[in-house]
Amino acid sequence: MDIMLRYVRLLPTLLLIGHINCIEAGGPPSSQLASLFLRLYTGETTEDFLDEHLSDVDTLLSRINDTKPTVVYVHGWSESAESVSVRAIVDGYLHRGDHNVIVADWSEVASQSYLRAVPEIKGVGAAFAEALRTMVNSGFEIEKLHVVGHSLGAQVSGYIGRSLNFTIPRITGLDPAGPLFNYLESPLSAKDAQFVDIIHTDYGFYGIAHVTGTVDFFPNGGRRIQPGCPFYYHVMSKGDFCSHHRSWKFYAESLLIEDSFVAVKCTSNIRFLLGKCKKNEKAIMGFATSVTTKGEFYLKTNSTPPYGLKKMQL
Repeated sequence: MDIMLRYVRLLPTLLLIGHINCIEAGGPPSSQLASLFLRLYTGETTEDFLDEHLSDVDTLLSRINDTKPTVVYVHGWSESAESVSVRAIVDGYLHRGDHNVIVADWSEVASQSYLRAVPEIKGVGAAFAEALRTMVNSGFEIEKLHVVGHSLGAQVSGYIGRSLNFTIPRITGLDPAGPLFNYLESPLSAKDAQFVDIIHTDYGFYGIAHVTGTVDFFPNGGRRIQPGCPFYYHVMSKGDFCSHHRSWKFYAESLLIEDSFVAVKCTSNIRFLLGKCKKNEKAIMGFATSVTTKGEFYLKTNSTPPYGLKKMQL
C-alpha cells in the first residue's frame, strides 16, 4: 500500500485538528488522575518494584538512593508499566546499575482511543509534575533528574516540564507523537528542560514533523521506512508501528553500548547521504548524548540488533 494512501486513512484524525483547543482546555476526570502511579524499581530485575499513587510519593523517597541520578520513563499511548518498550528501557538502566529507575504509569488514560487520550495529557503531565514537586519539597534533588518519554509519553514529558516551577535538567523525546500535533507547536520543546534531545524515527507520520529539541537526531533520515521494517503492512499493525518503535529500541541499545550511535551534524539527510557533512561535528545519540550538543544530526543504523554502527558511515 502506498504511503500516501496511508495518510488518506489517517484523514479522520487530521480533520480533528480544528478542535485541538481541547488539548489546552481538557484534562482527565479525577477518577483517572487517581489511577496514575509511579513505579520505583527496587532490585536488579523488572520484577522488583514498588508502586505508589501520586498522593503517596513521599514513600518512594525512603527507597531512592540519593547518591545516584534518577530517570523517570513515561510510556506511550496504549502502553503501561508492563509493556515491552518499558521493560526494554528499564532493563537497560537496571543492567547499568547507576540510576534510580521510575516509570510514570498513566495507562488508564493511555488505554483510551488516541483521540480521547490526547486532550487529557496536559492534566496527566501536570499531575506527575505535582508529584515531582512534592518529592523535591521533601528533599529529592531535581539536579539529578532525567525524564524520558516515548511517543505520546514524550508529549506528556513536555507538559511535566512546563508545569513545574523549576527546570528539569534533561528531557529525552523518543519519536514524540505526531498525529494532532504535526501542524501545531509540539508540547515538548527545547524550552521544557535545560536540555531536550529528540530521536526521530517516524517523522511526519506517527512521529512529530518538527525539529523540537535542543538537539534532534535523524537515524536513517528520521523517517519511515526504517531499515528492517516491512514495506507492506496493515494500518495500526505491528508492522505499521515498526519505524515509530525504533526510537525506543535505539535508546535501549544506547544504555548498554554508549557509543553505539555516532551522528554527524548536517542540514539535511540528502547532504548527509552525499557526504557533504563528513568533516562536521560528531555526537553520540542516546543515553550518552552530551548536554552541550545542539542542532540537527544524521546517522545510519543496521536493520537488526545491534542497530548501532559505532562510527559514522556514509
